[in-house]
Amino acid sequence: MHFTTHPGMEAFHPLAADADVSPEELAVAQATCTLALGRLDGLLVGLTDAEKRLFCVGLLREVLLSALTQAGFADAEHQFNAWFAGLDRGPQETPLTACSAYAVVRALLGELSHHPWEPLADAAQTIALAARFGADRPMQAEDALADDAIGRALTLMEQAGADDEPPLPFAGLARLYALLRADPLFAPLERAVQIRSLGNRTVAIEQAAPRTPLWAVDASLGRLLTACGAWQLALPCPGAVTAETLQPQLWPGERALVSARTLHASATRLAELVAKARQRAALMREHLGHLRSSARAPQVWILLAGFAPLGLDQMTSACGISRRGTYAIGDALVTAGIARRASIKGKVLLVAEAPRRDRLSAPLDHALALPHPALAEFDAAMGEIDRLLAGSSGHPDAASRALGVYEK
Repeated sequence: MHFTTHPGMEAFHPLAADADVSPEELAVAQATCTLALGRLDGLLVGLTDAEKRLFCVGLLREVLLSALTQAGFADAEHQFNAWFAGLDRGPQETPLTACSAYAVVRALLGELSHHPWEPLADAAQTIALAARFGADRPMQAEDALADDAIGRALTLMEQAGADDEPPLPFAGLARLYALLRADPLFAPLERAVQIRSLGNRTVAIEQAAPRTPLWAVDASLGRLLTACGAWQLALPCPGAVTAETLQPQLWPGERALVSARTLHASATRLAELVAKARQRAALMREHLGHLRSSARAPQVWILLAGFAPLGLDQMTSACGISRRGTYAIGDALVTAGIARRASIKGKVLLVAEAPRRDRLSAPLDHALALPHPALAEFDAAMGEIDRLLAGSSGHPDAASRALGVYEK
C-alpha cells in the first residue's frame, strides 16, 4: 500500500524527473539489449535436437511461472509442481487477479501449441497432455478472458510493426507501448483510494491496482522482434513488458530506457536457459547415451529435468508409454542416478536428480567439514573398533576397550 497525507497527491515514481534521460544513457541501454538479442539468436542456431527440446520445456516453465506471477498469483512457484501433477490446489486467487490460474495456463499452452517453431509447439503439446491442472475443474466463463488477452496482444503486435525499418526493435517497442497505454485491456488501472480519519488528520490509503494481462503481451512479443528483423524465432519474452513501463508520468526517454532494460533482462534469462539445456543434454548423453534411439527414457527425463516431476499416468499420457513401460523407464533413470522416485500424497512421482558424482563432488560446508588429520584419526579408530569387535564375541571387556578407542 502507498500512504499520502493529501488525497490529491500522487505516489512518487523513482523515474519521475524534471528532465528526460540523456541520449548517451539510452544509447548504452539499447546497445546492451541489442547485443543480448543477437547473442541469444546465435546460441539458438547451434542447438542440437536434444538441446532444443530441453530448452523448450524450460522456456515453457519460465513462461507459465512468469505469467502467473505477473497475473497476481504470489504463490505460483511454490504450488506449481504439485498442481501440475494434480496433487494440490492451484495458485491462490486474490483481488488483484482478473482470471483463474487455470485460465492463464490453458490459454498459454493452447497458443504456444501452434507456435511456428516446431520444437516449441511440440513441447507445448506434450506438456498439455501431461498436465493435471484443474483436472476436475469445468470450463468457466472467465476462461475466455485469457483467450481474449492473447488475441488482443497479437493484434497489437501487428499494428506496432512497420516495414523498411532497421533490424532494431526499439521503434516498434515505442509504438507498442503507445498502443498498450491506450488499450482498455492493458492500460494500467488506477489505484483504489480509501479516505480514513486518524484523529484530527485525514489520510488517503492507496491500494494496489488489479493486474492487467501483460503476460499475454510477453507471450506474443517475439512476433514483433522477428517482424523487424531483430530475431529469427518469435519466442515468448517472459518478464519483458512491465506495468512500470506504461506509467503515464514517464518521459519518452525514460520509457524507452525501461523497456530496453526489461527486454535485455528477458533475453539474458533465455540465454541462461540455453546454457542449462546444453548442460542437461551433456548429462543425458553421458548417462543415457547407451540406450537405443527409440528409447523413451530420454524423452521422459527431458520433461523431468526441464519442466516438473511426473506421475506414471502423466508419462502414459504425454509419451504414449504403457503402464508397464513407465516402471521400466523409471528403473532405468533411477539406476542411472539422474532420477528418483518420491511418494507425495499417496502418488508416486519421478523426480529429476543430480548424478551421485555431482552431489559427492559438491563442496562441503566448511563449518561442518573435518580437517584431513581428524578424518584419518577417525577412520583409524573406526577400523580398530571393527577389528576388536570382530574378535570379541562373548568378551565384553574387549568390546569396552574398543569403544574406549572411539571415545578418545
